[in-house]
Amino acid sequence: MMRTFRVLVLLAAAISLVAVPVLAAVGTAAPEFTLPAAPGGPTRGRFRLADNLHQKPVVVLFWATWCQPCMQELPVYQALYQRYGGQIQVVGISMDGPDTVSEVGSTARRAGLTFPIVTDLETQVVTVYNPRRAAPFSVWIDRTGTIVREHEGFSMAERPEIESGIAQLVARH
Repeated sequence: MMRTFRVLVLLAAAISLVAVPVLAAVGTAAPEFTLPAAPGGPTRGRFRLADNLHQKPVVVLFWATWCQPCMQELPVYQALYQRYGGQIQVVGISMDGPDTVSEVGSTARRAGLTFPIVTDLETQVVTVYNPRRAAPFSVWIDRTGTIVREHEGFSMAERPEIESGIAQLVARH
């Protein structure tokens, strides 16, 4: 009996040590992440969210090479990234798996993307920011590091709303 009790106590202690990821949500602080640049993509090295937080707004785009709406959305954000220069950071997080991740960098280059494109093969960031694994999925983070918008899906009819929303996000101090 005592041995069973000790085993249960140890099991309960072990379960309590398992880290449960904090999910990102509108109105909360954006959880930090660092991801590697996609090989052959527009940037090299690693993207660290902390390098941009509290300096400028950040737009995080979850996408995949096989996602047609993603391939329509990415150029919209590329145009905004170019329009606002250093006033906003955009990062594209590829949700491609092992079978298609090798296509990410070349797909980004063909699309004319110049903002960082990173990979999340272990889905650590996807799990926190986009647990439903929707594609496309966008997250807007303001200068204070607070998530102010999450959006699943994309259609070209949303372009004016995105453009005005980004203009307001950049204008906030």
